[in-house]
Amino acid sequence: MLVATISDGTYISLYRKDVKRETLLHLRKEEQFYCPACQREVILKLGEKQAWHFAHKKKETCNDFLEGETPYHIEGKKLLYDWFMSQQLHVELEPYVPQIKQRPDLLVHIGERRLAIEFQCAKIPHQIFMKRTKTYQDHSYIPIWILGGNQIQRIKTNLFQLNSFHWLFTLNPHDQKDHSQLIAFCPKNKIFIKLNNIIALSANRSICTPTFHPLNKFFFHTIFQTTSVHTQSDTWLSTKRMWRTYRRHLSEAQHFLRSLYLNKGIPYTLFPSEAGVPVPFHEFIETPTYVWQSWILEMFVNQREKHSKFHFKLVKRAFQALVKKGVFHLRLLPLKKAGSENAALKSYLLLLCELNVLLTKDGGDVFIKLNDVQMPKTFDKAIEMDKKVNKTVSLKNRSFFYLVDCDE
Repeated sequence: MLVATISDGTYISLYRKDVKRETLLHLRKEEQFYCPACQREVILKLGEKQAWHFAHKKKETCNDFLEGETPYHIEGKKLLYDWFMSQQLHVELEPYVPQIKQRPDLLVHIGERRLAIEFQCAKIPHQIFMKRTKTYQDHSYIPIWILGGNQIQRIKTNLFQLNSFHWLFTLNPHDQKDHSQLIAFCPKNKIFIKLNNIIALSANRSICTPTFHPLNKFFFHTIFQTTSVHTQSDTWLSTKRMWRTYRRHLSEAQHFLRSLYLNKGIPYTLFPSEAGVPVPFHEFIETPTYVWQSWILEMFVNQREKHSKFHFKLVKRAFQALVKKGVFHLRLLPLKKAGSENAALKSYLLLLCELNVLLTKDGGDVFIKLNDVQMPKTFDKAIEMDKKVNKTVSLKNRSFFYLVDCDE
C-alpha cells in the first residue's frame, strides 16, 4: 500500500511529488507506521529497485487488502491516479472510509457520485469480491472493478479464457444493457483493454471483440461506451461444429444432454439446430447455451401437443429445480444492472416465436406450441440445418453474432 498513518494520526503518502527518500528514512527511525484499515503496524519499504510501499508484517492479515503489493499492482494504482488527475477529476489514493470499513484503491468524486475504483491483479475468493461490492452499493458508492492486464488470457484473436472470477468484472455498457463488457488495465504497457460484446461458449471460454486504448489517449467518460464491431453469422457455425464433435471425456453438461436423448436413441451431438443461440442475457447461465436450450426444446416443445399452452412460470420453476440439483449452473455477475437467468430463458422463448416454433400471448407470460423442432439424423445434416437456422436468426437479429475466429 502507498498510504499509512503515524502515531498522531497523520497520513503519510508515498506518492506525493515532494516526498524524498532522506525524509522517509529519517521518519522511519523516529516513527512507527500503521495501516489505516486494521490499525496494525506496517513496515515502510524503500527499496532501490522496487517501488516504495508499506507492507504488513508477516503472519499478520488485513481483511481490507485483497492482494500482496506487487510492483505491477503499485504501478497500476499510480498510473490510474495520475490518469484521473490529468482529467481534472477529484481523486483520492487509498482512502480509508470508516463508515464502510473499506479502502478502495482510488476514490473518484464526480458531482455527487462517489466511484470506488478497485484495481485487481490477482485472484481473490468470490465471497470477498461479492462482499466488497455489496458494501459499496449499500452505501451509495459505485464500485468499478478494473482487472489487471496480467489476468487476461488470450487463446486466439477473439477467443479468451474467462473463468467465473473474470466474469465477476463484467458489466453492462451504458448504451447496450443486454451486452457484456470487461475493463482491464496493463501498467506495464500503459494500455486499457476492453473486451466487448462477450459471448460465453462454456464455463471457461468466451468469444469477444477486444479493443486496446493507450492510457494517454483514453478518457474516463468513454470507458463504458460500446465499441462497434462487424457482425458475421458464420461465427456461430464453427462454434456449433465444435459442440457437435464427439469427446472421449464428457463434461457434466454433456452427460445431462446425453441422458436427455437416451430413450430416443439420439446421440447428444445431434441436438436441434435451434439450440445453441447466444440470446440476450445468456451469460447469466454458466451451462453452455446448447445444453439448456436443448432441454427447453425437448421438455416444452417436442414433448407437447400442438397448440398446447404453457406458462413462463412453469419454465422458470423447472429450470430452478435443475439448478438446485446441480444440473444447471449460474454465474455471479454483481456489477450488471440489467438481466438475469430468467431474462435469458424468456429471450430464448421469444426467439422460438420468431422461428415459428412458439406463439406468445399476454406479453410473453403464456406460450403456445406451433411446431416441433426437427432432430438432425447425421452430422452432415446437422451442419446443414445449423446453417439454415443460423441464417434465419442472423437476418432477424444481427446482434447475436460477432466477428471471431473460433475453430476448435
